[in-house]
Amino acid sequence: MAITNESGIKIRQLPLASRPTTTSSQKKSADAAAQTIAALPGAEDITQQGLHTAQSSLDGDDSENVDTTRVAEMQALLASDDFSVDTDALAASMLAFFQS
Repeated sequence: MAITNESGIKIRQLPLASRPTTTSSQKKSADAAAQTIAALPGAEDITQQGLHTAQSSLDGDDSENVDTTRVAEMQALLASDDFSVDTDALAASMLAFFQS
């Protein structure tokens, strides 16, 4: 059976024997992939999870691990006009951090 579209192109249906078939293993793989995708958390869930983790880490009492003298030195340095940033070194450090 052939159908002709508006452009005059004939479209015919392939015989059943020449159509691609889906094997049961392909169907199982597709079903497993669909279940995996459905089980992934949404962006909102990931954001909420990240916020919860951050809040939990802030709730911990790490005050003994903070070098208050060093914090005061850094605050004074940032407030002064003598502070400069080596942007090349900063970029290299960020790349090294995120690539490892």
